[in-house]
Amino acid sequence: MTTPTNWPNPERPGVPMFPERDGGHVLCTDPEGDGNLVYYWKSEHQVWVEYDHEGPEDALEGYDLIGWVYVGPILTPTQITEMLAGERGRCAKAISGLIEEENQVYGEEAHDVLWAYRKAAREIRNLGDAP
Repeated sequence: MTTPTNWPNPERPGVPMFPERDGGHVLCTDPEGDGNLVYYWKSEHQVWVEYDHEGPEDALEGYDLIGWVYVGPILTPTQITEMLAGERGRCAKAISGLIEEENQVYGEEAHDVLWAYRKAAREIRNLGDAP
């Protein structure tokens, strides 16, 4: 992220990553020091609150966010598992592409390389949910 305040979309300062989801996000409230705090985004009303149980009537005002730097979302274990599964799938797909390419160029003459690629793809697919 390259914007001065690090908001995910520079055209929408004050709006977090995943604005369609409720949840906690880390915000740096003191860029000169170590002022990282967790604030909660309420997606239905597109507002920030200090505590998760608060409603939109307790929302922070826009001027409260001036000078704050967005650090990132707090991901749930389920979200992390989904992201890891997606990344493993992309890695396995990339290796499958290498297998096809190697097979087209060298055929079965590249037996050892093809075996290694297939083993790597199988291992990646079988990693499971643990990070």
